[in-house]
Amino acid sequence: MSAVLLLLGLRWLPRRIEYAGSGELLARLRRLRDLVIAVAAGAGLTAISYATMTRASPEGISRHFLERAYTEGGGTNVVNVILVDFRGFDTLGEIAVLGIVALTVFALLRRFRPAPESVGMPDQQQGEARDWLLIPAVTMRLLFPVIVAVSIYLLLRGHDQPGGGFAAGLMLAIGVLLQYMAGGTRWVEDHLRVLPLRWMGIGLLLSAGTGAAAIAFGKPFLTSYFAYADLGVLGKLPLASAVIFDLGVFALVFGATVLMLIALAHQSVRSQRAAPPPLPEALAQGRVAVGED
Repeated sequence: MSAVLLLLGLRWLPRRIEYAGSGELLARLRRLRDLVIAVAAGAGLTAISYATMTRASPEGISRHFLERAYTEGGGTNVVNVILVDFRGFDTLGEIAVLGIVALTVFALLRRFRPAPESVGMPDQQQGEARDWLLIPAVTMRLLFPVIVAVSIYLLLRGHDQPGGGFAAGLMLAIGVLLQYMAGGTRWVEDHLRVLPLRWMGIGLLLSAGTGAAAIAFGKPFLTSYFAYADLGVLGKLPLASAVIFDLGVFALVFGATVLMLIALAHQSVRSQRAAPPPLPEALAQGRVAVGED
């Protein structure tokens, strides 16, 4: 998902500037410098990763979480129990930061104007190539309900099986992203009303409200509750307050990701800022004061 958003951002960068004479030599030297820095950084990170992964791991706190994930958190998916229970306060901070980042990206892109040569339709979507895109576009639209169902499935099973709010939120965001890729910005927003800011607000309120509910029962903030509800012939249903917290994580992750996506997608429909009209010659030369007839 991050790679797709990055590629969408790169779509609006200006094309490489061709230099002539000494300018071309300086450009080649800068590219060579960047290549050396990139190779050195990559080699250094590779060496650090190799040294870390080949060392004998010391005794950590993983056993503590493995032994208490179900008895104290009410879930068998240890990773998700850690995220929404044992370190729920940290997760609340993370999703708040994610929301702030999404709002910042949206605010910055509102005043951003893509390079003139990037405004038109890409070459891959013109002529005969556009006809070949018809089949994947139809497939993407048909897959949207399936992706929504898979997202809900990941959310509901996340406390006991692989999944959870983060994975479910990204899955749903990918479904919306595919619609933007298939139909374009105008088509999607004529047929689908997402309202990402509301998703983000509801998600943050759900997560914070779940934590604040523990205070009403005399417990510390974000203390979770786990119990079984006896449904008679249907048996016992596991209930955990962390699931509501996870629902808030899902809503905020989806809203923040889609907000950044929409901010990028709108660049394709925004016209270049019009150049200001030329000033009268007298005004341009300073012989007429601004405001005079």
